[in-house]
Amino acid sequence: TFYTIRRCGRVGKRLTVNGKVTGINRLISFGDYCNLNPNAHFLGGGAIKIGDYFHTGENLTIITQNHDYDQGDAIPYSGYIKEPVEIKNFVWLGHNVTIMPGVTVGEGVIVAAGSIVTKDVPDFAIVGGIPAKLIRYRDIEHFNKLKSEGRFH
Repeated sequence: TFYTIRRCGRVGKRLTVNGKVTGINRLISFGDYCNLNPNAHFLGGGAIKIGDYFHTGENLTIITQNHDYDQGDAIPYSGYIKEPVEIKNFVWLGHNVTIMPGVTVGEGVIVAAGSIVTKDVPDFAIVGGIPAKLIRYRDIEHFNKLKSEGRFH
């Protein structure tokens, strides 16, 4: 936890790091009460903004850059395209989840284990698969009731 806090751009209250984390840099920020489980990997040179009450399973990968294969000056690619990733408040990512460059994960989202998120995920969605697709939405009324009562884990 100390290593992660020292290397991040911003860390809110009570970041918990439960194992090895790689790729931490000043372009990564964490909100309050975030929880990282073992083998979290942050890859690329783009910014990552993670909101409050974020929870993840093991083996998380967040990627923030792609190879420039269309506009470069060499084949198969030349250089990189950096794209930020944003994960909003109250997000829960299962084991072995990968978030691809340029993705925004909305508030209250749940991502099923083993998923690869390639596109933005709307608030309160439950997604899963490769690529991740909408399974259903959370009970938004119940979610907002718990949120208004300050019942967070």
